[in-house]
Amino acid sequence: MSVVLINPILTIGEDPVAEVFYQTLRTELEEYTDVRSLKTAMHLHSASIQPEEVLVIFNNKDNNYSENILAFLRQAIDKVCFIIPVALYKELRYPADIISHLQSFEVVDQLRQRRLTHDNIDTVAFALTRLVMSKVQPTMSVDRMDIFISHRRADGEDLAAGFYNELRRRADEVEAFRDIISIKVGENAQKKIEESLRMSDAVVFIDTPLCGESRWIDEELQMALGLNMPIVWVKVGPDSGRIPLKVKPAASPHFSFDYLETEDLIKTPSIIDDIIHKAFEISSGNAMSVIDHFNRLQQLASSEKIKLTPINKKNMIYRVEIPRKAKDFEYYQRSINHVLQLFGRNPKNTDRTGFEPLISELGYQLHPDLGYHFDSGLLLGPNASLNLADTSAPICVDSIDRYVTSLQKYITSDRAPLAKKGIIISGAFPDFEPEFQQQLTNAVFAFAKAILDHGGTVIFGSHPTFQHLILDLARRERPKDYISAVHMYISKYYATQANINEITNKATVYATEDINNSREESLTAMRQAMIADDDVAGIILLGGKQHTHTKPGIEEEFELAQLKGIPAFIVGSVGGRSSELAREIIDKGGEPINSLTEEQNKKLLTSLDYRSLADEILQSLGF
Repeated sequence: MSVVLINPILTIGEDPVAEVFYQTLRTELEEYTDVRSLKTAMHLHSASIQPEEVLVIFNNKDNNYSENILAFLRQAIDKVCFIIPVALYKELRYPADIISHLQSFEVVDQLRQRRLTHDNIDTVAFALTRLVMSKVQPTMSVDRMDIFISHRRADGEDLAAGFYNELRRRADEVEAFRDIISIKVGENAQKKIEESLRMSDAVVFIDTPLCGESRWIDEELQMALGLNMPIVWVKVGPDSGRIPLKVKPAASPHFSFDYLETEDLIKTPSIIDDIIHKAFEISSGNAMSVIDHFNRLQQLASSEKIKLTPINKKNMIYRVEIPRKAKDFEYYQRSINHVLQLFGRNPKNTDRTGFEPLISELGYQLHPDLGYHFDSGLLLGPNASLNLADTSAPICVDSIDRYVTSLQKYITSDRAPLAKKGIIISGAFPDFEPEFQQQLTNAVFAFAKAILDHGGTVIFGSHPTFQHLILDLARRERPKDYISAVHMYISKYYATQANINEITNKATVYATEDINNSREESLTAMRQAMIADDDVAGIILLGGKQHTHTKPGIEEEFELAQLKGIPAFIVGSVGGRSSELAREIIDKGGEPINSLTEEQNKKLLTSLDYRSLADEILQSLGF
């Protein structure tokens, strides 16, 4: 499968914003697949489209399309192609009549919900790239999701039963897990819950008023955050009398109902449909993180550290050849050979059983005496494996993140240790729509995991959501030294000594004093102490609220870092104050704030490929 792009000049006409968006989209897509661009009426007249290709067309204002455009659209419909209409502006929301049943990809709305401007239009082009790629490569799309229902039995059991029953009625779309129904008599309940959570594609959290008192809810949410799983937060019930959550999955819920009963789910089926749609929507970013990690593989290949060869692009099958490191052995050794298949979801049992027949058709038949023609066959999905994968078997299921990280460590294992290895993660949720909260969570997860994977120390200021994500991630990735791997700074303005003592078995905790019972003064004191940490090698700034009367926290931390001469890396694509700050610094010029090139810093402003950004940042710091 490949992609056909109709240049916006054929539908919109001359438009600088359209041209920038189109060129970014085309350049990015060409990194992953074959792209054909149709720019003239002659191109349209002579071109043909193949079955199952993806077609991208920009909507025009008056629905007045040339006959060449309409003929090409008819051809695409006849060939059962996937058509994506793009609405660049609000007034271009509606596609051509012939494809009026299709929902447009709305650029303006994407910018609005992220609190971005047209200066950041590259970010939306990258988001469209991910959508297109999920259609080009079928294994990357989540066509049927496994959903884990997290709920409090004390006041949410009946409602959870209603959710489960309604989800099961849509069995062609989802498979649901609910503890009472899905766990058989005699099974280890907690073990089964954890296994099911790990293998799910998304969590639907039914937040009833008593959820805040449940340690099981805490553990489920913390594990989901530590795995970077999509969480759809459904808040039910009034705010009054509610027990606050100890672990918050995001800054705000995706859905809120003052009152919701099982009967409401039956009478108004759109409630469940909207939740399923939201789960698919959020998980698409998680699924496409596989492309980000594949990009890391491509970077290793472009630096000639490995050889990466496509075997079957449609099914995302590749061969990786890795030089062996036994330098003192005088005889020839062949390279280590791996055959990979990439998935934008957790690979299922059917994927595992279908892998051998599929690669046999591609020339990798199992020899009766000599075995496979490769060292390892791997089915790689997006989610971290929690070390559940049996990597000793010739064919196994694992996460692509874990695989690429292991490969990087193998290639760079002879590097000298660093004097300073602490990286501050400075971030907060901007004031944007709930579905885009996952994007900032994805970024924090990617940067924190990269730091931990490279043997670094994560330093942060105890953000209430990121705290649990980082602590669980460190415990999983660095089980032998997770306490020293995280430096967490916390102000006594917010935390009691009992709260602080509770965290000391999870991280190295630095508590700063409550200054004059003032929030601003106390936070400044905490930030000053964090910036002064002896292990700090750099600071990464993400998101942040866009205050008009008070200075945003990430801005104060950036200024403190500058005074200390600490390299700063500002990620703009997550939106919020960091987006504005990055643009202001690029436009102003002056002394560099880090050792990255100008091109790399511009990439920090627009790219959604957070793990590759993290690798570039850490490499610039000597990791």
